[in-house]
Amino acid sequence: MKRIKLSVMLSAAKKLYRYFHFYKRSSRRKSDWVWSLSYLSVVKYPFLDSLAYVVMYAVVLINIIVSLGFAQTLNDKLNVLLLDMESADKKIHTLKAEYTQTILFESTKEKQEIVGTLFLKKPDSIYISQKTPQEQRIYIDGRNIIIYTPDNGQALIDNWKNVIDGDFAPAAIASFGSSWREMKKTNTISFDGENEKYIVVKIVPVRDKDWTLEIYVSRTTMYPCKAVLKSDDVKVEIIFKSYTVNPMLDKTIFKFSATNDVEIIKLN
Repeated sequence: MKRIKLSVMLSAAKKLYRYFHFYKRSSRRKSDWVWSLSYLSVVKYPFLDSLAYVVMYAVVLINIIVSLGFAQTLNDKLNVLLLDMESADKKIHTLKAEYTQTILFESTKEKQEIVGTLFLKKPDSIYISQKTPQEQRIYIDGRNIIIYTPDNGQALIDNWKNVIDGDFAPAAIASFGSSWREMKKTNTISFDGENEKYIVVKIVPVRDKDWTLEIYVSRTTMYPCKAVLKSDDVKVEIIFKSYTVNPMLDKTIFKFSATNDVEIIKLN
């Protein structure tokens, strides 16, 4: 094996150090300074060849460790957020929330706006009075959802779980703090960013990934303030304008009583 002078090794080490820090400080890609490292080892100082590989492997390993650590941090943030939302939701016994729901059809640019008021009484009673564009009264008892349209004289009855799993109406968003564990069985919930006002949660179905839902959670109240649902051609935005926590509510508003002239249609 050919002996290498100490002065040559020191000179190579100094150049290696300068190359590394120059490319680290510059705006060039990591691959550029790794290439320069390879040039030094192969062309100028062949004995550095093994060292070049060690450094390159170290860079890859550090990137993997940083990525895993970052993912773990996001998971930790998500878990803390969900538990905080659950804790805040447990303090709610009754709720009144004013909301607007905007539906945008991307292909035609047609927009529809719905305005309504949501009333909630735990454990599982919800009543929604929708004012525009058409009057509707929506009743939820934890098992079924009834959508009554006075102008049509019809009442549609469906399984409430179908709404929780896929429809994401205002009632599903408002009750996210207590229903996220159930949603997690069929959807992937992830941390999607934050700012001074909101923390954003992203929901994607496990199977049919044809839509995404972003829920904006208030930092001060831990209640959902906004939700954005995106699919291929439709964008739905729900904004809760106000929350009244634990108001006195008349129990009778949560009960649907159909008259003889109302047509009942069972969907499930």
